[in-house]
Amino acid sequence: MRAATTWAPWPVLIGMGVAIFAWAQRHGGRLPKHQTNKLPEPERLGLLRWVEVGAGAVALLFLLIVVARRLRTGSWAFLGTIGWLNRRLAPLAALPLLAALRLPNVEKDSPKLTLFFAAVTAALVGYSAYAWGRGGDLSGAERGEEPPESPARRRARSLAAAARRWLPPLGVAALWAAYGLFFSRLAITNHHALNTRTTDLGYYDNIFYQSIHGRFLGCSFIKAGYHGSAHFDPILVLLSPIYLLYPRAELILSLQAVWLGAGVVPVYLLAKDKLRDGGKALLLAALWAAYPALHGANMYEFHSLTLISPLVVWLLYFYERGARAGYWVTLALLLLCREDVAILMAFVGIAAILDRRPGKARLGLATILVSAVYFVVVKRRFMTSADIFMTGQDAYSFAYYYDEMMPDKSGLKGIAISLLTNPAFALKLMLEEAKIVFLIQLFLPLAFLPLLAGRGRWMLLYGLVFCLLASRDPVSSIYFQYSSVLFPIAFALTPIALQRIEDSGAAAPLGLDGRRLGRAALAAAVVASALVSWKFGGIVDNAAFRGGFVRVARTLTPQQRSNHAWVREQVAKIPRGASVAATNRLGAHISNRKEAFFYSGSHVRTVQYAFVDEAELKGNDLDRHKAAIARGEMNELGRLGKMVLLERNPTVKPAPPTAPPAKGVGDAKPRGERDAGTSPPDPEPSGMEEPDEDPPRSP
Repeated sequence: MRAATTWAPWPVLIGMGVAIFAWAQRHGGRLPKHQTNKLPEPERLGLLRWVEVGAGAVALLFLLIVVARRLRTGSWAFLGTIGWLNRRLAPLAALPLLAALRLPNVEKDSPKLTLFFAAVTAALVGYSAYAWGRGGDLSGAERGEEPPESPARRRARSLAAAARRWLPPLGVAALWAAYGLFFSRLAITNHHALNTRTTDLGYYDNIFYQSIHGRFLGCSFIKAGYHGSAHFDPILVLLSPIYLLYPRAELILSLQAVWLGAGVVPVYLLAKDKLRDGGKALLLAALWAAYPALHGANMYEFHSLTLISPLVVWLLYFYERGARAGYWVTLALLLLCREDVAILMAFVGIAAILDRRPGKARLGLATILVSAVYFVVVKRRFMTSADIFMTGQDAYSFAYYYDEMMPDKSGLKGIAISLLTNPAFALKLMLEEAKIVFLIQLFLPLAFLPLLAGRGRWMLLYGLVFCLLASRDPVSSIYFQYSSVLFPIAFALTPIALQRIEDSGAAAPLGLDGRRLGRAALAAAVVASALVSWKFGGIVDNAAFRGGFVRVARTLTPQQRSNHAWVREQVAKIPRGASVAATNRLGAHISNRKEAFFYSGSHVRTVQYAFVDEAELKGNDLDRHKAAIARGEMNELGRLGKMVLLERNPTVKPAPPTAPPAKGVGDAKPRGERDAGTSPPDPEPSGMEEPDEDPPRSP
């Protein structure tokens, strides 16, 4: 009975897996019908014959191996041999799931099913990897029991040792270069397809320009002309000299890609330190380069929060190594990335306090103290609002991110009251389906190993609360920058968890070998990462991947190429010192100047040029725009569809404004409304649904 229920099903499942996968490879066009179980009866019977042949071939293979072992050992050991083969060939049973993942748009239409198939496949690979692995005992050579080697054998071993020493670092360098080149090109292509916006690429491009010209963190698009009305990120000032190389948005897009790709280095170093194996460390570095959430943050224009990703891993590498100088320098750089990173660093300090190793508690207390002092000083001295959610007339409030947790608009106090008085609602909010999918997308590529990293898991708490309590959907999506407060910590915890599995002896009570179990977990992570990256990441084209709100343009269509050439031609007509107002779609192409503003119809009174996508205008802005052109206040210098470059006519006195506009800014809609402008002149949709930071409001 045990044989029938335990050993016998596996050869059948393996045979089915091989047959169905082979049929799918041969009949790829029939996959949609197959996956909806609507194949005609003759085709179903034909596929059944494939399954019969596959099962028969696997059964024959099993029988031949049983006979071979009988001839070699003199014993049949039938059930033992079948079990031995089942464990090693188990991943073949997942081949039908891989065939199902080839179904067009499956990752978009059924993300839960896609992730489930990836998880099952990874689990079977991990199970098989454990069976194939060798235990933790020393080899005869390591125990000194083998006879002396010949000179040729010693040379071969020396070459192999050199390869193990040098190939992993060279592999890391290759990963960094490949990531930087690929995503630089992809981001620039997407920008040239006119898929980027003033919010946010134009903001940051202007900040770089203003900073390199002496107005640190200046931004002419936003309130007070200063980014401190939204975020405080002086890391941009430190990076701004690079902008002199090529003062355009393309430069900061490339900078971001190279910066994020550099994360392979600390991941590799931390993994090598913990696992004492360059090959395993290289695999974990490859997981970083393949990670979908990293790709999503990279391709959502440019954000200072995204820059923390490799720095967080560097910080935890220095922490684990006990390198105090490196730790404090990296902590300083992290705090300079954005003001609220100080809160994340406080949770790093909490984890350090709970760490039982000598000196870590003092380091944790110092980290919390420095982070708290920095946060308070920045809020009170360098930002336009001291409130944690940036409430106030001269600031961009982020309180609406958490509307459902503070219905009375009472800020952090309101969130605390909701947590203490209505925890069931908080759990309901945190366990929404989209957020569960978000968590699986984050942790499945790491085989959920960060959850086994002991007290280090406390560092994940801030990111989980930050993302899961939010009412705003982008905060819990892997295609925005917000996941940067979570996944770098998860990556740093992964080699720590693997070390615990291999060295702690926790696997022994289960009758498992720790080293084999660690290798099996790493194998599962590699497979899960590859599958999740394939279906949700940015390296391979798929239906799910986006950069923020828009699908990423991987190549330019002839129309997009023509549109971009026209945009470049119009921008070249604008003198460098001229003031320009632009709509959201075109702002990132004119943002590298001192006076760049959002366009509204009233801007004919304040700027010399207007670069407008008329599809983005609506309401009073559209009326004022049309009236200004009709009166001759603006002269048309170039037009392509609804995109137009206008120059103010100094000989025509503009009509009095119907409402006094804010200095240097245009009108903007209330929060929550969608941006206008989803109909560019080419057939590719702009896809802009909602800005990350709202355009400035007129009073």
